[in-house]
Amino acid sequence: MDKNQTIRIDKHSFDKVEKKEARAETRYERSVFRDVLRSLRENKLAIVCCVILAIIIIASLLAPLCPYDPDEQDVLSKLQPPSTKHWFGMDELGRDYFTRALYGGRISLTVGFLSMIMSVVIGTVIGTVSGYMGGKVDAFLMRFTDIFMSVPSFLLMVVINALFPPKVYSMVIILGLFEWCQIARITRAETLSLKERDFVLAAKHLGASNVRIMFRHIVPNMSSSIIVAGSLAVARAILTESTLSFMGLGVQLPKASWGTMLQGAQVYIMDTPWLAVFPGIFIVATVMSFNILGDALRNALEPKMTK
Repeated sequence: MDKNQTIRIDKHSFDKVEKKEARAETRYERSVFRDVLRSLRENKLAIVCCVILAIIIIASLLAPLCPYDPDEQDVLSKLQPPSTKHWFGMDELGRDYFTRALYGGRISLTVGFLSMIMSVVIGTVIGTVSGYMGGKVDAFLMRFTDIFMSVPSFLLMVVINALFPPKVYSMVIILGLFEWCQIARITRAETLSLKERDFVLAAKHLGASNVRIMFRHIVPNMSSSIIVAGSLAVARAILTESTLSFMGLGVQLPKASWGTMLQGAQVYIMDTPWLAVFPGIFIVATVMSFNILGDALRNALEPKMTK
C-alpha cells in the first residue's frame, strides 16, 4: 500500500458493525418457552404424550359432566360389554365403567401430583442444604437418607397404610415421605457442583446469607434436574398408589381409582377382560407419558445456548 494513500472510512461503518453484533447476540438469547417448544417439535413422541396427558387430565376434571353416577348400581345390567351407551361397559355391580375410570383418574392423578410436590420439596431442601453446608451436616443428612433408602419402602408403606385410615390425604403423605430420597441425592450432586461457580462466590462476597444463596441462586439453576425428577416421581407415585389400591390397602370402595378397578376386575378377568384392560391402559399411558415428557423437558431446560 502506498504511504500517501489514505484509507477512507465510511462514518456509518461502526454503526453497521454494532448492529451486526447486536443481531448476532440476539440469536443466543434463551427463552424457556421457546426451548420447550423446540424440544417438543424435535421429539414427535413427546407431542403425542402431551396430547395423551392433556386428554386424560381434562377428561378426569370434567368427570362430573358425565350423565351417570359412578356409584349408582344396576345389578340387572352388570358385566355388560362396551356399547354406544356405555363406552367401557358395566362392572360387576352394574356401574358405568367409563364414568368410574374418569373418577378414578381424578384420585390417581391427585395422589400422584400432590405426593410429587411433597417429595420434591423435602428432597430439594435436604439435598440442597446437605450439599451446600457440607461437613457434619452433610454427613448426617446423607446417612439419614441412606437409612430411608436401605429400608424396603413399599413394605413400610403397606404397614403404615394398614395402621391409618385409607384416605386420599394419608396416601399422599405416605407416598411423599418415602419418595424424596432419590431427589435429595440428585439435588445434592447438583449443589456440590453449583456452589463452586463464580456467581455463588460473588454472592458470598456481597454478603448474601446462606439461605438466600441456596434458594435464590442454586435451586433455580438446577430446575431442569428437579423437573425431570418430579415427572418421574409422579409416575412412581401413580404406580405405587395403583399397587396399594389393587392390594386393598389404598383407596377404599366405593371410591374409584385405577388400582381399585383392577382389583375388582381380577375375579372376572377370564370372562370380561375389558374390566382390566381399560384401567390398565390408563395407568400405562399416564406413566409412560410422564417419563417421556420428563426426558423432553430435560433436553429443553439444559443450561445451554440456543441458536
